[in-house]
Order: sequence, then structure tokens, then C-alpha cells
Amino acid sequence: LLGMGAAPPLWLNVAYCNLPLSQKPSGFTLPELLVVLALFAILMTQLIPDLSAATQQNRLYAIANAFSQQLQLTRNTAIQRNQKISLCKSDSGTQCSTSTQWEAGWILFENLDGDGRVDSVDTILQRYNPLPHGITLRGVGNFKNRITYKPTGDSTSFSRLLFCDQNQLTGSQVIYISSTGRIRIAKDDDGDGIPEDGNGDNIESCET
Repeated sequence: LLGMGAAPPLWLNVAYCNLPLSQKPSGFTLPELLVVLALFAILMTQLIPDLSAATQQNRLYAIANAFSQQLQLTRNTAIQRNQKISLCKSDSGTQCSTSTQWEAGWILFENLDGDGRVDSVDTILQRYNPLPHGITLRGVGNFKNRITYKPTGDSTSFSRLLFCDQNQLTGSQVIYISSTGRIRIAKDDDGDGIPEDGNGDNIESCET
């Protein structure tokens, strides 16, 4: 064994020099290391936006899927109770609101007289919390303020609801409700991150 500060014996130097190239210790030179780091940086700049978009899309899909389950609950409750059941925007948790947006929260209630408002004879069945900050939910057309199901399971109207993050179309989600009450989340058949409408065209707005 070598002592501290002792020079290696001659036989060790000779043995090292006689090693074939494949067995000699190897490593990156500084220029090679800089090239590797530069390539890694380029790769990361391409991957990070893709990962961010995928994360955003998965997050919105989870939110849209949860909302579609709440719509299904609304439909099932209307059938089971044999009466109209509504889901409406509500930031108070006690009354429907037309001055707020869906992301502020909503309630599920018995709509006995079918007027779309919570009256003294109506019962609130569920209250739902606001969506995370930055997520918007817009009801289009007749779904701007409420969605109502009949005892037959049919919807009183048909339209769509749009979910967006920071008002970006990429990663957005759309729920369609037909007049028969069928609920479906729109597809992204071309894989560009933007769902298509009923005609197969990309949606063009997070508002309508």
C-alpha cells in the first residue's frame, strides 16, 4: 500500500501505460461536457412545455369528469324522485346566481315548480365548492345559469359547458348535454390539445 504523499512505484506506472485503451479510465473533457449540457438544455426546453400542457390537460379532464358525474347524479335524481332537478350557479350555496360564473360554485336542488330558482318549497340536495383559481367554467346558451333534468331523464335543453385554465384553449375540456340528457366529454381527435365541436372543428373560445 502507498503511504500518504508517497510516489507510486515504477511498476504501477508501467502497468498503467501497458493497459489497452478499452481498459484505461475514461471521462468527459470539458468541451465534451459543455456539448452534453447544451444538448440537455435544448432537450429540456422542448420537453417542459409538453409536460406542462399534458399536466394542464389532465387536470382539466379530471375536473370535467367530476362535473359530468355531478350531472349524471342530477339526471339520476330526477328519475328516482320523479321530479325536475336542477344544477345552478351559486356563490352563496343557498340561491341560484346570475351575476357570478360557474367556477364560483353551484348547487343541486329540487326544482318542484320548474322555475329554475330555489323557492321555499324546494330542497337543496348538494352544495359544490368553487373551482381552483384560474379555472373557468362557462355554460353556453341555455346552460349559462342552470341545467335542469326532467323525471324522464331528458334535459330541458341541449348545449355545452367549457372548462379552461387561464383562458387557454390548449388543454381545455368541453361537456356536451343532448336534449335526451346524454352527457359526453368532447374528444380531441387530431391530438392538438383542443377539443372539437359537433362538426369536428376546434372550439374557438373559452366563453362560448
